Amino acid sequence: MNMKTCFAFLICIMSIAVMNATTDAPVPQQNKLDLAIYYSARSTDSIKFILTKLKPLYCKIQKYVILNLVPFGKGYSTNIGFFCQNGRIECRANTIHNCVFDKLSRNSTAHMEYLSCALKHVDNTIHIEEMCAGRIGLSIDEIQSCATSREGYLLMLEAEIQTKDQTHGPRFVPSFVFDEFYNERDQKLATTDFEAILCEKLINDHGLTNVCNNINNVLRVNEVC
Repeated sequence: MNMKTCFAFLICIMSIAVMNATTDAPVPQQNKLDLAIYYSARSTDSIKFILTKLKPLYCKIQKYVILNLVPFGKGYSTNIGFFCQNGRIECRANTIHNCVFDKLSRNSTAHMEYLSCALKHVDNTIHIEEMCAGRIGLSIDEIQSCATSREGYLLMLEAEIQTKDQTHGPRFVPSFVFDEFYNERDQKLATTDFEAILCEKLINDHGLTNVCNNINNVLRVNEVC
């Protein structure tokens, strides 16, 4: 190996080391991307997106993103309760999701673990309430107590307010809000190429230039989900 080849090889190794050090370094909270996803527990589009797009990428983005999952969808409150697009079963499921997330506070990893389990078994409510909640340390009794009481009602009201304030409707379920700002361009990109819009936001808006390959907008993070 001649001197020029050796020098080029060393530069390459150093560049890789710097990139890995950068992607492994903790990201200050203020530098993270704020991503809110407004979904519904019985929406087929929500289920498909969360299981096939969000879940496979979550472990790669969790260090760089503040994730807020808001279960409500295209519903509305009335003086006797809630009306949901897919009926009472959807209202009940959304209430349970809100109760679970409230009990878990801001633990996005636990949110995702519960959500992945619940949406895989969406038609098996007993499994969801016993097995999925149990995986994250919650009991069926505390979830049902919340979902059938004023506590669950108030959590649904809060989810409704957030959804309608942030999504202009919503017109779409799921809806995506990046850094507390909704626009239809981001909505369309999040639906068609979620990884690309994440990379665009992380690079252009948050200066996290080493997280993605900015040529083809693919995450460089090595974690296997």
